[in-house]
Amino acid sequence: MYNPQLEKAKKTFNLQVIEDNVKENVRLREEFVKYFPLDKIKSMDINEYVIGVQNKESFCYYLERTLYELGSISGQPSYKFGVWYSPSKKQYCFESRFGDNYKDAFDNLRVALVELIKDGEKKNFTAIKINPINSSVKAKILAMYYPDKYMNVYALKHLDHYLTTLGLNTPELMRADVLYKREALIKFKNEDKDMKDWSNYIFSIFLWSHYPKDPRHDVSF
Repeated sequence: MYNPQLEKAKKTFNLQVIEDNVKENVRLREEFVKYFPLDKIKSMDINEYVIGVQNKESFCYYLERTLYELGSISGQPSYKFGVWYSPSKKQYCFESRFGDNYKDAFDNLRVALVELIKDGEKKNFTAIKINPINSSVKAKILAMYYPDKYMNVYALKHLDHYLTTLGLNTPELMRADVLYKREALIKFKNEDKDMKDWSNYIFSIFLWSHYPKDPRHDVSF
């Protein structure tokens, strides 16, 4: 279906300028993945993972703050990471679904993290959906490790806004898991004659800044 607003937005989107502007973000993503390969994740200690210990090279600090420009997951407190360090309490904290104490919780979370990355490579959506890691954290990890397979759009409200404005909002898809909603956006991009060669990251920038734009600015949604 012809969408005049979409076509107009594509014409005003300066691809070369955008690609130049995000080179540092792309480099940081590549750096993160190289710094945390599967072998390191399998053996990393708790301080290499948690946020709150003043370690700017920890997995969670990198994911949330260093890679902020590749999609924000900062809307929830640190408990979204499953295990974290509380400076105010001066202790490690954990979500009970991962264990009865912080050591067991971290061991179990680390296993879940390894499984997520393995399942993400195979696009095993069934396994990804039941993985106990927080949904937004899962989404960002997948987009960082496999940027060609996953969209770096994490909020359900944003996904629904894009799907609705692009005319992809079938009843089945709107009820579907967020994995399938992101997959639908990628499929839409790949079938478009102008956007098919864009990276998923560039496409997310287009959605956020050009069309349909940041949903927080759409008072009708």
